[in-house]
Amino acid sequence: MYGLNSNVFCSLYVTEYSVWTLEPRVQQQYTAYLTIVNRNFSADLASHNNPTFKTEAKYVQNTVSRKHAFLSILVHTNTYSTVLASSSSDCYRYQKVVSSSPMALRGPETHRPSCLWHLQTDPGSQLELHMEWLLPECRDRLVVYDSITPSDHHLITSMYGCSRHEDVVRVLSSSEWMTVVWKKGLYNYKDPFSLSAQAWPQQGKTEGVQGTLQTPFFPSFYPPNTNCTWTFIVRVPSIPLGLALEFEGYELSRASYNQACTQGQWVIQNRRMCGTRGLQPYCERLSLLTNSTTVVMTSEVSLTGPGLQVHYSVFNLSDPCPGQFLCTVSGLCVPLCDGIKDCSNGLDERNCVCVAQYMCPEDSQCVDYYKVCDQHPDCPEASDEMNCTAGVECTDMTYVCADGTCLKKPNPECDSVTDCPDASDENRCECGLRQFSTRIVGGSDALEGEWPWQTSLQVRGTHICGGALISSQWVASAAHCFYDDSVYSPSVWTVYLGKLLLNRSSSIEEVARVQQIHLHQYYDSESHDYDLALLKLDRPAYALLTGHARPACLPPPTHQLEPGLLCWVTGWGAQREGGGANNVLQKVDVRLVSEEACVRSYGYLVTPRMLCAGYRSGGKDACQVQTYKHNITLSVC
Repeated sequence: MYGLNSNVFCSLYVTEYSVWTLEPRVQQQYTAYLTIVNRNFSADLASHNNPTFKTEAKYVQNTVSRKHAFLSILVHTNTYSTVLASSSSDCYRYQKVVSSSPMALRGPETHRPSCLWHLQTDPGSQLELHMEWLLPECRDRLVVYDSITPSDHHLITSMYGCSRHEDVVRVLSSSEWMTVVWKKGLYNYKDPFSLSAQAWPQQGKTEGVQGTLQTPFFPSFYPPNTNCTWTFIVRVPSIPLGLALEFEGYELSRASYNQACTQGQWVIQNRRMCGTRGLQPYCERLSLLTNSTTVVMTSEVSLTGPGLQVHYSVFNLSDPCPGQFLCTVSGLCVPLCDGIKDCSNGLDERNCVCVAQYMCPEDSQCVDYYKVCDQHPDCPEASDEMNCTAGVECTDMTYVCADGTCLKKPNPECDSVTDCPDASDENRCECGLRQFSTRIVGGSDALEGEWPWQTSLQVRGTHICGGALISSQWVASAAHCFYDDSVYSPSVWTVYLGKLLLNRSSSIEEVARVQQIHLHQYYDSESHDYDLALLKLDRPAYALLTGHARPACLPPPTHQLEPGLLCWVTGWGAQREGGGANNVLQKVDVRLVSEEACVRSYGYLVTPRMLCAGYRSGGKDACQVQTYKHNITLSVC
């Protein structure tokens, strides 16, 4: 047995010896299999938990170790083989994981260039690895494999640098072994990340469905061998029905004959489809041809991704989007003729009689929504002034009360008139109130306490962005302020409430730290679409109790913003192109511009999530970068 392999060992020894003695030492990591080829096999050797197997494996390990002390041997398989795990000069970790609660793993030796972890759990279980980045910026790499050998064929995921969008990443193995490899970046960071692991019993197939569909252990990365089967069973319907599968940031497309689905393969009604992660919601619609429909999702390759969640619903095939428009590009139901192109092809705004207006049922006359229920009839039979406070059919343009009643009257909230049966339209109206008003048209310095929701977001004493207090512990700001690696960590930010002068403090100011930063999941750094961030403060703002701060109002989804509406923009932004921040809080009035006029000037740069404001004559806006590109001066907010 050993005579056959001794020549191999001697050859390896001589090669290794020449490297160590004749050349500079290079720390490396080795992985290989050692198979015993001329040993009579028995049933006792079939299980690595069997005492006979352990005794034999220990004898092999000792034999190799006596001849070559630099080798570390790890017994791992049930086919009577061993693994050459690492050289003694490298960082190596082995951990048996049996707990269903996260178990902290020993970190790497950061002065070394790399480290390898072998994680093992009991047969019939699978491992879940938690990777948490602890620094706002680093250049380290973490690679996770679904086996005991770091082979590309078993790659689960590879992460480079401290992740901005996923501080904590959870990945799953398909069986009882997992390998994690760390490669140090250019610089030596102390504790750039932390690792923990836990064991789970392997999940089987799901029989029937109820509620939202999810991949195993959502929101963790789905396992490399994921095979989910969901069966929808419906009674024989009296009307033709369809099934809608709505995804968040994930879409399906028809797969070609030889196309590999690297981000999930789906089989729906004998159609093979590939999933792709994106930045928009998507809905897959299918007809229920029988009373039983099966949806299968499998991971065709070992490389996995974030867990998937699917919202399902049944709809009437003859009217798939009641009161709305079916966007065939995305499969979503979107508002019809509201002045905003929700479909990329713009079909939801074509052939509209009244664009973002109320249509009189008597003669199809179009009336601006702000004239509806204003006690001045505009329709021939005054239909625009009827049923203003009574419940009406709910649409995308109606206000929804807390009890579910829908109102025809636009923007009924906080107008000192009780319109909802439960008076919910006049609740929580303390937001957006100021103690005084000294607004000056044309832009000027603000006064202390004039804008009580305004916040200054600073990094190491330097003002970076403004924000708006929306509740006692939450601030809304722009996602692009936090997208850079150096400022993504909450620990580097300080929030100032009640601030007027950047270079001086006042008695009404309050300072708070940031506990969490949440960027919108669809934020696009190139187009600035979904440019929204939420900051959670480390404690409730005390200034709310003293009256020195008040939250801004968050309008309901149906709030109508009419072109020409006077709005105000505040902040410490520069007053000229390329200038620095202004020391005094500034305020400027702007008028809302219709999306149609904005698109004529900016084209594809404007998305349905943006508002345009400014003046054709120019001179006043809040976004200088846009001021000099067109003859029409507009601010894209």
